[in-house]
Amino acid sequence: MLNLIFTLLISPANTPHSAAKSTWIYIALYFYNAYKGKTRAGDEIFISLNSYIRRELSLVKVIIIGANAAGMSAASQIKRQEPEWDVMVLEKGSYISYAGCGIPYFVQGLVTDLDKLITVTPDDALHKRGLNLKLHHEVTAIDPVINTVSVETPDGLITENFDRLIIATGANPHQTSIEYKASKRILNAHRLDDAKNIRSLIESKQADKCAVIGGGYIAIEMLEALKKQGLNTHMFHRRNDLSRNFEKEISDIVLAEMDNEGIELHLNQAVTRITGHNSEVELQTEKEKFIFDMAIVATGVEPNSCLAQDSGIEIGVKGAIRVNRFMQTNYDHIYAAGDCAETTNIITGEPQYLALALKANKEGIVAGLNACGGNEEFPGVLGSAITKFFDLGIARTGLTLAEAENCGFEAIKFSITANSRAHYYPGRSDVKIVLIAEKKEGRLLGAQMAGPVDGVKRIDVYATAITAEMNIDQIFELDLAYAPPFSPVYDPVVLSGRVGRKKIGSP
Repeated sequence: MLNLIFTLLISPANTPHSAAKSTWIYIALYFYNAYKGKTRAGDEIFISLNSYIRRELSLVKVIIIGANAAGMSAASQIKRQEPEWDVMVLEKGSYISYAGCGIPYFVQGLVTDLDKLITVTPDDALHKRGLNLKLHHEVTAIDPVINTVSVETPDGLITENFDRLIIATGANPHQTSIEYKASKRILNAHRLDDAKNIRSLIESKQADKCAVIGGGYIAIEMLEALKKQGLNTHMFHRRNDLSRNFEKEISDIVLAEMDNEGIELHLNQAVTRITGHNSEVELQTEKEKFIFDMAIVATGVEPNSCLAQDSGIEIGVKGAIRVNRFMQTNYDHIYAAGDCAETTNIITGEPQYLALALKANKEGIVAGLNACGGNEEFPGVLGSAITKFFDLGIARTGLTLAEAENCGFEAIKFSITANSRAHYYPGRSDVKIVLIAEKKEGRLLGAQMAGPVDGVKRIDVYATAITAEMNIDQIFELDLAYAPPFSPVYDPVVLSGRVGRKKIGSP
């Protein structure tokens, strides 16, 4: 019977009219439903028939788990390519498509309305983009063989089928060795609800003395936000330097600026436990105990990949979902994108885990295009990042010296201090540049900067150079724009190439 149905479906001679073909499709659909669930083998046989039927009737259904950067980018891309497809987006929370990177600026008061951090509202997703968005729908299980997901909804547990699946579950706060439970006064600066709660404590005058635990980008930004709100702000970090993403030369500059701005630094003090009480927080380190009104745990993130792992989807570095350059998992019809998925380091070609906003959005686009039958590749990342602390800009791209050496490069590190503008032009200040290069050929491997906020965006020049596999000589040869308000005659980037040539033995 199956052979007959397949023959009738795929042979135009036997089904000369679309009406006749549709009739046979519905007959096949009847048999699919009749046999579905009888046996596991039967499910596997009939799943291909189901996909064919749905495609012929333009009933292709894509489910996307997660409605933030990667998920919404994928959903929107699919709708542009295939307007007739059913694109169902399942989001367990209340917010979609929000700018998590803007949370510190909402806490600081620069962004006055939390809604301004939302790029796409649920109403726009439903009515302008045509997405089948479901809020407060948490996917609890995936069956990658029979193509179903189990979903906990406000009305109970349901099952949804899919033809394609895109997992965009994002990241969770890193589970450190610190013993704590998130509460009103112990928070992560990770979701919009965190931002709302932190701001509420500040505006209601319930927080005067606060602690920030961590030494990365979010910790730096939250320290500025809280200090500018007038709080007595303390930083706790288990190392003497900032996160290992920063070279010591850059870390020293940032820590000095924190000290100048009145941040109480508790370096080389690992926090072991944080306990919340009615109106205070007790913070215990390896050395002593402190009392605060509020504590922000900003120790980084980790991929939210448990759902995929429990479903038999392969897991890669640091627990991230393993994907190829097409964003496919080990199941060709299931994709993963954003902070839950691993990526490739452009320099080394090796798998890497990084949670970055631009990466998430780009991967969502790639996954969406390929779910529609495209052949788009995501090339990978360099880890380019930029932030600020008061008037100090901080930026980095590529490998650190330690990373380069661990990857087998014979690398050198050197630094320069240059003027950000012509020495006579008002507003000039020092910019520190640290470069990592391959010793023999001078290939640029990494760059870091600290200096005026409008000066460190030069990091993009280095990111471009690393992507193009340029060497130090070629950095020196760059024809960069010059005018006194913007740079000295020798732009700091060009100057770094000039100094670097001597380090690697060029004339």
